[in-house]
Amino acid sequence: MPSNAAAHIRRLRLSVLEEAPGLEAAEALFDSVTDVIFCVKDRHRRYVAANDAFIRSAGLTNRADLLGHTAREVFPVILAAGYEQQDDEVFSRGVSVRDRLEMVTRPHGGIGWFVSQKVPVKNARGKIIALAGISRDLSIPAGAGRELGALGSALDTLHRDFAKPLRIESLARATGLSAGQFQRRVSALTGLTPRQLLTKARVEAAAVALRDTQEPLGSIALDCGFYDQAAFCRQFRAATGLAPGEYRRAFQGLL
Repeated sequence: MPSNAAAHIRRLRLSVLEEAPGLEAAEALFDSVTDVIFCVKDRHRRYVAANDAFIRSAGLTNRADLLGHTAREVFPVILAAGYEQQDDEVFSRGVSVRDRLEMVTRPHGGIGWFVSQKVPVKNARGKIIALAGISRDLSIPAGAGRELGALGSALDTLHRDFAKPLRIESLARATGLSAGQFQRRVSALTGLTPRQLLTKARVEAAAVALRDTQEPLGSIALDCGFYDQAAFCRQFRAATGLAPGEYRRAFQGLL
């Protein structure tokens, strides 16, 4: 990297870290964590801090290749769109993103799932100067609960019968648990609520159909268990940052 470019990156980084010095300590702490990715972006969506796990997830070898760049300059659009959608919520409304279930599509077509948290970073005057975010890789196998008796059967039903009009309350009753107990047990096991697991299964199936077929969106919506096309589009965008049609075009553009 030319020295003037390196100096520019240092200035960008310091412009945030000097106003919120705790972020540099957080970056150092998260460097020791391998299953959580951490990053900080300035108001122009440029990365100014990140842990080693994030750098590896971006396919890079050192921090200098990431800092100063935006998500669209580092990741395929099919990934960057979802990140930017969350960034806009933080920057435009000053709200935190909590426990957001997020689907990512790798360039080779593999699908991964994360639970993300993002918070606004404010200086001493209360002005939002950046955002900080972490994402945890779920890596939940489809048969995660098969050895857990009635609870495992309920989880298998969520994974297998997602296209049917499932009711979480009915699944809870089948396990002999109250709705609250069922939710707590499932969350402890998978990191997701039963409703999030159901949405995950439906969105993932829809993503595969968008990638591998030319079926109309309305047909995919019904085949994957969504109430209608509008609900499908809304939930798919929430999980990926792209409308179904945009996702199909973006993925096909990678092939």
